[in-house]
Amino acid sequence: MHFFRLRLVAALLIGITVISLGSTYFDVLAHKLYLQQDLKRRSQWFGAGLQAQIEREMAIGSPEELPGVLEHLRQYADQPGLAVYDTQGKLLAAAGETSPLKNISAGTFGLLKHPLNDGKEASAFVRVPVNEGQSFPAMGSVMNRGVNLLRPTRLWYEAAIPLHNGQRTIGALVMVANAEYIRADGIAVWRRSFLRIAAMVILIVVVTLVMVRWFLFQPATRAAEWLRRLRQGKADVDEGAKEFAFLLPLANEVTSIAENLTRARAAAEAEARLRDAAEHVWTADRLAVHVRERLGDGKLFVVSNREPYMHVRKGKETECVVPPSGLVTAIEPVLHACDGTWVAHGSGNQDKAFVDEHDRLRVPPEEPRYTLRRVWLSEEEEAGYYEGFSNEGLWPLCHIAHTRPIFRASDWNYYQRVNAKFAEVLVEEMRGTERPVVFVQDYHFALLPAMIKKARPDARVAIFWHIPWPNAEAFGICPWQGQLLAGLLGADVIGFHIQSHCNNFMDTVDRVLEARTDREHFTIRRHGHISEVRPFPISVAWDEHTVEEEPYAEFETDDPDEIQATSYQLKRDLGIETQHMVLGVDRMDYTKGIVERLLAVEQLLEDHPWYHEKLTFVQIAAPTRARIPSYALLRTQVQETVARINGRFETSQWKPVILIERQCSHAEVRRYYCAADICLVTSLHDGMNLVAKEYLAARKDGDGVLILSRFTGAAQELRDALLVNPYDIVQVAEAIHTGLEMSVGERRLRMERMRHQVKEHNVYRWAAAVLTDVCAVRLATDATGYPTSPQNHTPDSLTELTY
Repeated sequence: MHFFRLRLVAALLIGITVISLGSTYFDVLAHKLYLQQDLKRRSQWFGAGLQAQIEREMAIGSPEELPGVLEHLRQYADQPGLAVYDTQGKLLAAAGETSPLKNISAGTFGLLKHPLNDGKEASAFVRVPVNEGQSFPAMGSVMNRGVNLLRPTRLWYEAAIPLHNGQRTIGALVMVANAEYIRADGIAVWRRSFLRIAAMVILIVVVTLVMVRWFLFQPATRAAEWLRRLRQGKADVDEGAKEFAFLLPLANEVTSIAENLTRARAAAEAEARLRDAAEHVWTADRLAVHVRERLGDGKLFVVSNREPYMHVRKGKETECVVPPSGLVTAIEPVLHACDGTWVAHGSGNQDKAFVDEHDRLRVPPEEPRYTLRRVWLSEEEEAGYYEGFSNEGLWPLCHIAHTRPIFRASDWNYYQRVNAKFAEVLVEEMRGTERPVVFVQDYHFALLPAMIKKARPDARVAIFWHIPWPNAEAFGICPWQGQLLAGLLGADVIGFHIQSHCNNFMDTVDRVLEARTDREHFTIRRHGHISEVRPFPISVAWDEHTVEEEPYAEFETDDPDEIQATSYQLKRDLGIETQHMVLGVDRMDYTKGIVERLLAVEQLLEDHPWYHEKLTFVQIAAPTRARIPSYALLRTQVQETVARINGRFETSQWKPVILIERQCSHAEVRRYYCAADICLVTSLHDGMNLVAKEYLAARKDGDGVLILSRFTGAAQELRDALLVNPYDIVQVAEAIHTGLEMSVGERRLRMERMRHQVKEHNVYRWAAAVLTDVCAVRLATDATGYPTSPQNHTPDSLTELTY
């Protein structure tokens, strides 16, 4: 600390001194120049006043009178000394304190050259030695400019003006002025500046040391004390950030370190509690360690249509947005642990501005841990592959929602092209990587596993199908079912949500392709390649020690009084006065049963009119796929149904249905979860439906009722929910009534059992199960020991498939 102060004081002394001396030097030069110009101007004015009279005297031709004339003209002692020379440089007359000018010759007086020869004025400042007892220098010394540096010198100003008679030059008037006061003034300026510089240096050093002590050393000492107490678990993260407010970048970094330390301590404490209770709850940290051990020196590559981070312009600023997706929550800890690569469609309107020349960027932005590789699609490709084949074809095909799938040859061509484009990008990213592991997400990339296997037989490939798999008869509608199945069977592990989807897939392969299916081990062997078919029920995150940073994190609580206050505040924000709130959270999708749900609420109000002005149903419906006609039609139908129900039942103080048509953040939705008495999850058909599990995870108070469709994957795990047939409007209405009238004890018992199920089988356990199975795959090898492709040959192109 003392050494730092000494260095700081020395640096201040040197810096301020150098700057001050430089500034003073230029000030002295400017002052000296001003005095010289002033002396020159006054001498010129004085000489101009004498020139005419001396010219008349010389023209008359009486040289003997010139000395008297000069003495008469030089009225004051402080005026310049005067001398008149003829054209030969001969001194004619002189006036001043002394007159030693008569012995000078023109040859030694260079100053007379311009006035006598060219008829021009001349002037100069000269420095000459001072003779003892002589107040005025010998003119010879002045004229010859000779200066002995060992003798005292004095500064003089000389000026010569030509004298004329008509157009003819007849001599020169020389003026010599003492300029020593200019040097004396410069020395005085230096002396004053030195005193000012010394005072300023001392003052600045003292003020700086005081400021450093007050604004740096003391806050740093307090911050160090905060870090020490934080390390001991005796301080909060927010407390210390205030100490660094004057250094924002340092504040951000130290706060991030403190938060990581807090998370690490909370995770360690949670693990200790779990070990003590003989429990095995999966956390993000445990998942990272587990997968790092399974991968070894391999590397993970994740492929999805939706990217984990996207850059979008909002007004004049660009923001990095995390799209709402449970997949990001599940996969990011794995990628953090192994520094993997996520390949996804760059859909943000500012995405291209934030990638390097290889279309890559490191994410998360605040603490980069893995690589995001963005793939660019044209509008035609996005419309054909995503909106067309994926969402107008495969989506309704796989969901039993009685919406006819649409298959177009042009959409299929785009689907093949985009899968091939992603395969090429993925192969490029895997170049130079040994033992890569590829995790493909969802129905957008059914062809991708086989393409990857053909290009990189040594890669272990898994694909997870996030939507249901229909029975073989239903899937037979697809004109290209064989190609889709062949693409999927390129994967080593094929995952679905529940066992019935695995059964349907096995039946479909049996019906369409020539392959050997093993129902005992649930494997499919085709062209020498074995694919394992497994159920992996996806879930939501469950990290009790997670530090929330979102705007509404304060509403996630287990205090009943705070829950009630949150519910009251939320109702005020919505502008409603009601006793019970029933909630629905979905995308605006025809598979979610939103219209049927609204009809059930209407039925409830008909059958149980005492709920009028006591119950409000809030439906959050995030817009999606708005350019697809079936989705636009659904939105219109939902809006009309809401308007009809409200028009039928609403009063001046109460509205039975509130429709929120916008994308809400996770934190906002949690606020509704905490306030809702009942959550309605009545999908017509769903692979899993994570809304049900999100609602359970959010209810830390242990209260609330979940009404769940039998046709969701979640229904097989959450047996304590009120299970309903979403097509049976009366049954759903009576389930709402049952939930509202259910005793507190039964509600809490059901909620406790369901929350325990979600806690034990969270999203980290899901990710660990999938990646454990794919990492354990044994690859077939040829005679050289190198992994072989399923077809035992190298393809000519990535789109080449064998059926």
